[in-house]
Amino acid sequence: MRDRRYDFLYEREKQPVKAYVLARFAEHLAEELSRWPPPFVEWVSDELRRRYAVGLEERPREQALRFALEVARLDLAREFEAVDRLMATKAPACWQTEAEAAAGHLLVRFLTEKALSLKEYAEGIPLSRADLIAMLDEVERRLGPLAG
Repeated sequence: MRDRRYDFLYEREKQPVKAYVLARFAEHLAEELSRWPPPFVEWVSDELRRRYAVGLEERPREQALRFALEVARLDLAREFEAVDRLMATKAPACWQTEAEAAAGHLLVRFLTEKALSLKEYAEGIPLSRADLIAMLDEVERRLGPLAG
């Protein structure tokens, strides 16, 4: 008689390594963003930390966090003119206080640096910038509705 305890393993769909790595990284990044402040220490210089210190004091509103994700996606796509337009038109509405703007700048830097470090660290897995942008979409989806 066959042992059926592990039949569920045979029924599981295989997941490519790249998709698995991106999903796990998105999960980890969403978890880091759900706590405030995220671990900026290794990603931000002392000068930037002093400059944006006011942004570390309290968690920004959901709109401010989502705007930082939007800017980070454009930054990863190297859409610098779009970033400039967005910062000129939408940033004042999304980052309403000095603290939110400071937190937003730190978040954009944090998100892009983390994504690019994954690309560098994951040798043997061909990650494109489009993959990293899609991973940030997954981070935003995993965050769901936020309090704040």
